[in-house]
Amino acid sequence: VVRGMEWVAGDEIVISADEEAALLLPALHLRDLYGVEVVKVPLIDDDDGQVQAVEERLGERTKLVALSHVTTDLGYRLPVERICAVARARGVRSFLDLAHSAGLYPLDLHALGCDFAGLLSYKWMYAPYAAGLLYVRKEALDAVQVRYAGGRAEQWLDPVADIFALRETAERFQYGPWCWPLVLAWAFAVEYLSAIGLEAIWERTVALAGRLKEGLTQIPGAVLYTPRSPQRSAALVSFGLAGWKGEELSQALREEWNMVIKPLPHGREGLRASITFFLLESEIDELLAALNSLAKQRSKSR
Repeated sequence: VVRGMEWVAGDEIVISADEEAALLLPALHLRDLYGVEVVKVPLIDDDDGQVQAVEERLGERTKLVALSHVTTDLGYRLPVERICAVARARGVRSFLDLAHSAGLYPLDLHALGCDFAGLLSYKWMYAPYAAGLLYVRKEALDAVQVRYAGGRAEQWLDPVADIFALRETAERFQYGPWCWPLVLAWAFAVEYLSAIGLEAIWERTVALAGRLKEGLTQIPGAVLYTPRSPQRSAALVSFGLAGWKGEELSQALREEWNMVIKPLPHGREGLRASITFFLLESEIDELLAALNSLAKQRSKSR
């Protein structure tokens, strides 16, 4: 999407302050290629404040607001419906990365209000890596140029006259054949999730994530980075523990309790727990017990 838009020096792209390579790197690449200004929006645990923070950063040169629906490291779920509406009212296009929301609860892409969205086959959809889906709102089709034209993008092709026409839908952005094993595996994963029901998956996720968040408040020195409200969060719970660096804490949990939890890569020291719906309450409690033990160990050593 970002490479399909026309950019000149001084144009602006707005992203959140908690983006990973999927959005951050293309934004920085635009900066280096064309002189585009990358504007970062701070994360605020309040819907009105978050929307206002975005609106305050929309200027005359803003061309795109590109945000993760749920941010990758701290797990903030952004009020994207309101943000996209604000952007649209200002004549600014919007893109949503749905990597950490698709598969967790029902999503209506049109109702989200974005012009473009991308989602993945893996993470919360539990299918293999390397498949994805691009959504383009019908009225935004002409806002992005086709930069890679290949087989599957054409509505028709005359190899004698050397003329062609691209498809009139978002299918024009396809190029080359699909990897059918990945697509079929993704379809199987969708059937699996649909059989359970996204409402049930979300209800279970909220209960387990809430159990972990509540338990963290009872551990001396534990700091919760992710919003407590399920309306402002999803299945990621990020936290820190006083006296522990993220890498060190992750290693201790792996070696002593056989738990594998990702350390936060930048900004804050701590871990990001991914709370899948099929975890058990006892497993959440085991993590809390391990963290409580580690907190006491570090407290005694100081």
